[in-house]
Amino acid sequence: MPEYAILGVVVGMLGVLYAVYLARWVLKQDPGTEKMRFISQAIATGARAYLFRQYRTLAVLLAVLAVLILLAIDVPRGTMGLTALGFVVGALGSMIAGYLGMYVTTRSASRVAQAAATGGMGKALQVSWRAGAVMGLSLASIALLLISGFYLVFKAVTEEWAVPLVALGFGASLVTLFMRVGGGIYTKAADLGADLVGKVEAGIPEDDPRNPGVIADNVGDNVGDVAGMAADVYESYIVTVTAAIFLAAILHLPAQFIEAIILFATLALVATFAGVNMLKTTGVKHPLSSISTAIYATIALSIVLFFAGSFALGLDITKALALAAATSLGAAIAPLVVKITDYFTSYNYNPVKRIAEQAKISPATVIITGYGVGLMSAIPVIAVIATVLGISYMIGYYTVPVEGFGELSKYLAGIFGTAMASVGLLVVAGIIITADSYGPVSDNAGGVVEMAGLPDEVREITDVLDSVGNTTKATTKGYAIASAALAALVLFIALIFEIVSSATTLLHKNLVDVMRESLSVLNVINANVLIGAFIGVSIVYFFSSRTLEAVGKTAMEVVEEIRRQFREKPGILEWKETPDYARVVDIATRRALGEFLVPGLAAIIVPLLTGLLLGWNALAGLIMGAIVAGVPRALLMANAGGAWDNAKKYIEIQGLKKTEQHKAAVIGDTVGDPFKDTTGPSLNPLIKVLNTLSVVFAYAIVFTNIALGIFPFGLLPL
Repeated sequence: MPEYAILGVVVGMLGVLYAVYLARWVLKQDPGTEKMRFISQAIATGARAYLFRQYRTLAVLLAVLAVLILLAIDVPRGTMGLTALGFVVGALGSMIAGYLGMYVTTRSASRVAQAAATGGMGKALQVSWRAGAVMGLSLASIALLLISGFYLVFKAVTEEWAVPLVALGFGASLVTLFMRVGGGIYTKAADLGADLVGKVEAGIPEDDPRNPGVIADNVGDNVGDVAGMAADVYESYIVTVTAAIFLAAILHLPAQFIEAIILFATLALVATFAGVNMLKTTGVKHPLSSISTAIYATIALSIVLFFAGSFALGLDITKALALAAATSLGAAIAPLVVKITDYFTSYNYNPVKRIAEQAKISPATVIITGYGVGLMSAIPVIAVIATVLGISYMIGYYTVPVEGFGELSKYLAGIFGTAMASVGLLVVAGIIITADSYGPVSDNAGGVVEMAGLPDEVREITDVLDSVGNTTKATTKGYAIASAALAALVLFIALIFEIVSSATTLLHKNLVDVMRESLSVLNVINANVLIGAFIGVSIVYFFSSRTLEAVGKTAMEVVEEIRRQFREKPGILEWKETPDYARVVDIATRRALGEFLVPGLAAIIVPLLTGLLLGWNALAGLIMGAIVAGVPRALLMANAGGAWDNAKKYIEIQGLKKTEQHKAAVIGDTVGDPFKDTTGPSLNPLIKVLNTLSVVFAYAIVFTNIALGIFPFGLLPL
């Protein structure tokens, strides 16, 4: 039934064309006055320069890894360089996704600002939404196109096509990790510098053109919140769908099950085509309600299409409905996570209002309360994920026809059910990333309004859009983190299977016997597994520490530069001299690129050394430790940061700017910035890199373990 993979290619291409159409529509809108165009162009130039410098830095590392994969994986396995090819294409896809998002959004800000000035809330919302839709549709369409196309090509070329397909996800995850870290360091260092010196010390408004860090701050919104998040969700899509296909292949499921994965992804993209046109823009008073309705309608339509499409798979009705039900459960997580995140990060609800109330006392109580809100916010999301994992596991356990694995067959069937739930969550990514990309566009539009000196009523419109954008950005972070958690079990089982399959080939033993022997040592009383788990937790903490410190170091240099300009050019604050924006942009770029390599390289080197020297079961423990420590920490940091940000916004809309209460909230927001835009979101691709890297290098790890005489027990056997 290859026609569904072909359908995936066709619909993916149509999605790209539709995204191009929307991009052309957005770019045809009025870009505003000459000053507005100048500001927009300065932001676009800075963002492009940063991305290209980052890509040049990454190119060397990617080339080295591609050669390593070719020599360590493709040559011994006889896969004709396909694994290395998949890795390179996956990496390039992440780069393209990031660049496309940055290209459109940096050119949209002045157009949204002009739309707010001439057409009011409705027109500004329409332009910013469609700018976001360019990113959402591009991301989902390119991902579907690559997966469907590579599946068709790899399957036609070799029987060993599954690992090269996973390598597609590894390449995407690795680039995303570096983009998330580098972009996050850049955006928050520039933001902190601009806020601390501008708003707190000089007492000038946010996005005031007298602030030398203001252009760097707006550039950061694009390289971090747009390019970074776009690449993040793109890689989550690629990793999850390819992992599910990989699992179906190694379980020897009928071809209809692989085709079902691609078909459901295709149907979800069709629903997204409709969803981006469902946004109400006339007479809108509460943009968040309009955006939420478009998201919920898209997901509901996707679920209807899943059930309708399942009957075309040629399976019996029970299996067809079971596949649709498991996939729909995953899709249903998206609105639940959106609503939970909205509750903890929007100023319409008590958690953020409590933080704003604490600002009457001191910055310390703002930080304490916000941190508590972040801790609590992780609990309901984890509960939702655990519930869906349990239900989808039972669906798979009773309906998926896995055979040939003895007493493990039913267990593995249940795991495939969870894989379908993971697919359901990610294939609706197009509409989620549309809402996310809308956020930085509206944020930059507010900056353009302030810097161009447009009337206060225009700024009031963009402030409302920006506040909604803070919530949509926060919900997307929660969505991306949930995807890492839901896909973790699938990727973990994929790793175990690839380890067992490689050992079976190298030891010339029976697959079931090797699996039974291997699983017997994968338990919590094995010291090797526990050591690996502690290493995994340590990676999360090391990664969090390095990224937070990197923001602090870079922000310190930015702060000193802004202070120097104010000190040496006192005419800046009196509107008599022009700030040197380019100098701050250069500092943020240089320091961000200098800081992002160490944590990224640790995510590659540590798991490889653990698997090669301690054994595969220590590597498995490492991955589980990283998941258990990383997912709740990512939720805590992303949601606490969003709550602090909107507590400040809540105080501002009450007309309390420049009060002591507002200053306390600004400090909380400043602390929250690297939480929500650097470290928290970076933990999602970190977990994916650890998983996909391990699957791709599983053959080399097993080969080394056998050569050292430590397979399957590791260095510390029971």
